[in-house]
Amino acid sequence: MSGQSRAARLARVRDVQEKMRQLEEWRLGELVREEARLRETERELLETLGSQSLMQGLFLEGKAAALRRNDVVLRETQAREAVAREKVQKAQATEKRLERAADKAEATERAATERSELLLALEDHLAARAASFE
Repeated sequence: MSGQSRAARLARVRDVQEKMRQLEEWRLGELVREEARLRETERELLETLGSQSLMQGLFLEGKAAALRRNDVVLRETQAREAVAREKVQKAQATEKRLERAADKAEATERAATERSELLLALEDHLAARAASFE
């Protein structure tokens, strides 16, 4: 690892951070889909409450309990979704900072390489010039 440049190390860390962000986005997507399923279940339960059936009264308590359970799970899912959104935002910010740091390190390394090449060219030129005077 010590043989790698700072820019290369930062690029690897950035790649890992990108995978972490993708994982958080996937988790968020799962929670969004779960929330949609729960809302659909709620809608279906509410629709069945409105239907006119002779057996309706027998299942009313069960449906009301199912709605309450669904509502509790829906609220928990929404809370987890908010946490997941926050994690995604943090992962995006960290990834962006790493990207800027890697770009800056790469530019610094390019500048140092260019400077050493210019100094080497200048030394060669001065050596050739000194040799021509002798």
